[in-house]
Amino acid sequence: MDFGPGGDRLKKQSIKGGLLITFEGGEGVGKSTQAERLFHKLESLGVDSVLAQEPGGSDLGNNVRRWIKRSNSSSPLAETLLFEAARAQLLHETVRPAIEDGKTVILDRFTDSTLAYQGYARGGDIEVIKSLNEIATGGLVPHLTVLLDADPKIALARVSNRPNLFDSEQNSGPKRVDPEGERRFEQAPLKFHQNIRKGYLELSKGDSRWCVIGADQAGHRIHDAIMKRARRLLVDHGVPEALFKR
Repeated sequence: MDFGPGGDRLKKQSIKGGLLITFEGGEGVGKSTQAERLFHKLESLGVDSVLAQEPGGSDLGNNVRRWIKRSNSSSPLAETLLFEAARAQLLHETVRPAIEDGKTVILDRFTDSTLAYQGYARGGDIEVIKSLNEIATGGLVPHLTVLLDADPKIALARVSNRPNLFDSEQNSGPKRVDPEGERRFEQAPLKFHQNIRKGYLELSKGDSRWCVIGADQAGHRIHDAIMKRARRLLVDHGVPEALFKR
């Protein structure tokens, strides 16, 4: 990677003990885009980084992702166990080795997604999910969690090809009307997405590892807010302040 004239940034900046930055949020908030944007920015600055997503990043995770998206399973526990298995594998294959090498891992979804989706939105037992998260991760907690927050109606409109995202249907509540059949979570009733948002806001309340950013603003403004918080974290862990001024 070319870091500019002089080659003084060719040596990547590692961090003792590594760092874990996670991105969370409901459907359509731009979470994956912002995670990728942060990754490329840190790499351009010379911060040794890794980008991964859940569920995915391994053969097991990719299979779980495909099955979950196509399944109509009614069991929050079954979903949780599948996600935890994929998570344990991703940590084994990618996340822990990268952290041990002093890299900054940027993870698109992590344990808080399971709490918000399978817990708050699907009615799973929150304490059981917390215990399973602990088992799957060995107690690994992110150094920073970025929550992109938006009204679900506004956020979901971004991933719909129709202006009226929800129609009221008798006895079933508002439902997704776009024809994209494999977008299982996006197609859930509006109340489901409202509960996801409620869960995230509850989880983030009073916890300093969270950085809550309104997702209903220009992408570059969101990125700037994320970088401001990430910069502070990196500097606190030994990355030279001058690196961000070049």
